[in-house]
Amino acid sequence: MAQFVIEALIKSKIGLDANSIGADAIASVISQRMVDCGIADIANYLGKLQASSEEWEALIDSVIVPETWFFREPESLTFLKHYVLSEWLPRNPQGVLRVLSLPCSTGEEPYSIAIALLEAGLNPTNIHIDAVDISKKCLLKAQRAIYHQYSFRGNTQLFQQRYFQPTEPGYHLCKQVRSMVNFLHGNLLDSNLLLGTAPYDIVFCRNLLIYFDRPTKIHTIKVLEKLLFPGGLLFVGHAETGLLLNSCFVSVRQPLAFAYHKAVASGVGIKESDTWGGLCGKTTVNNRPLSDRKPYLTNISPPRHSKPHIPGETTKINTKISTQNIPDNLLETAKILADRGCLDEAIQLCNSYLGQNRGSIEAYVLLGQVQQAMAQNEQAAQSFEKAIYLQPTHEEALTHLALLREHQGNIGSANLLWQRIHRLKKK
Repeated sequence: MAQFVIEALIKSKIGLDANSIGADAIASVISQRMVDCGIADIANYLGKLQASSEEWEALIDSVIVPETWFFREPESLTFLKHYVLSEWLPRNPQGVLRVLSLPCSTGEEPYSIAIALLEAGLNPTNIHIDAVDISKKCLLKAQRAIYHQYSFRGNTQLFQQRYFQPTEPGYHLCKQVRSMVNFLHGNLLDSNLLLGTAPYDIVFCRNLLIYFDRPTKIHTIKVLEKLLFPGGLLFVGHAETGLLLNSCFVSVRQPLAFAYHKAVASGVGIKESDTWGGLCGKTTVNNRPLSDRKPYLTNISPPRHSKPHIPGETTKINTKISTQNIPDNLLETAKILADRGCLDEAIQLCNSYLGQNRGSIEAYVLLGQVQQAMAQNEQAAQSFEKAIYLQPTHEEALTHLALLREHQGNIGSANLLWQRIHRLKKK
């Protein structure tokens, strides 16, 4: 019973749905914390947890393990630079670009954003980046900005040489980039998060929603909407794109960028009429052109926080997967592995799950997303087509396939798919 109470506490405070990682994973973390505290009875540990904010933070840090690297999903950062130079900067030649990285973990994501914007030619004085996370431990490491080679996976050698200085503890990020990021301790479920701050032009919130139950996902999407200016840009994880289909966000139709505009009723940016049937029929926003905005003060005081929240984009859940997985756990495990970048393993689990559940639309969509992330575009198309065969009105599969066909240059096929999606939205 005490474990269920702890699971409920975790869910209420940080939004983590125990079903997303399995009760065994949480039980393992609790057991280790009990050993570390010298407590043998779980009921006694629950009492300590409720009485000690320090133990609560230690538990959360044990549940959440940083899993991030510089220039993760580089297509997103490539599109970021293109968007800023082609859309944002012409409208705001003297403005300050406001960017939020939520959650930011140990800093690789917000620092990658800073470097990408410098590489795009922006002046640091015209960039303001806020980076928020629950874990004080992660934030301290981010502010220290010393990283090991593991954080430079992928094609990042040029940036490593240009912006990092080798030291005995590790690679130390240069002062210019460090000074561009403002780190804050915060909780996405806290109603006071970033209260009083101006909205952002761009928000990165990647691979967080997959750990929430449906009500928390809906709540989080509404919060993200409030944090963005009309027409602003939201980046999510590859496994989360389908969650935005019925929201006020409109895909930018850029393969592997996983980016969405916040729709607006009129004025500059994406218009409501540009969406499939008007996703935001009741949205009321300030439609003042973005170019009329005044630069905002960059010295923002950190908000008060009473509850932490789970780092998403740059984190993984500390989970020990049982060897006796039932089919449902196979698919959830595949999602977690895909988030961690273990794409081959994710494909294997998707195929294993489909071997027992041939009619799983969700599994075919996930398989297609992972295949596309591995540049296996034709295999991805086949997976999306199988999902559509099982459910011809499945908007997520239709959207992924339309984006993929556009990327392949098959504009005719893509347009037919977009027309189908548009008709679905009108019903």
